[in-house]
Amino acid sequence: MFRASSVLQKNSRLYGAANALDLENTTSCWNSDGSPSGKERSHFIIDFGRLVQPKELRIQFQAGFVAESLAVFWLDGSSWKSLTDEEVDDDHDLQTFSFPEPGCDFQTTSLKFVFDECTDFYSRVTVYQLQVWGLEVQN
Repeated sequence: MFRASSVLQKNSRLYGAANALDLENTTSCWNSDGSPSGKERSHFIIDFGRLVQPKELRIQFQAGFVAESLAVFWLDGSSWKSLTDEEVDDDHDLQTFSFPEPGCDFQTTSLKFVFDECTDFYSRVTVYQLQVWGLEVQN
């Protein structure tokens, strides 16, 4: 399961959160709606539905609609805990971020990505791909 803080023009078919996870269609994307003040953060939550051990994030933005600051949180019980803060490049390349830091093994059912300091005047974010790589925890 996945959800986003907003969807551009509330058009989930064209800009919904599922589009960022569709690796088959390279033109599909998630677009956040932004705000008139340009000060609102956007977020994207993935609930894996099982216990996982995330190791790497791969993300591709639309240049010009990038969050230069990306905070990643993991769900520990019922509270979100900070995992990492990353600086993101304003380009269209697939960017890769490894986590956790050495010695910080963790298991979770969900990850939350918070996008801040957007390059777009209205704080809109466009994500073409969002991939999380890691291990499924065996019971």
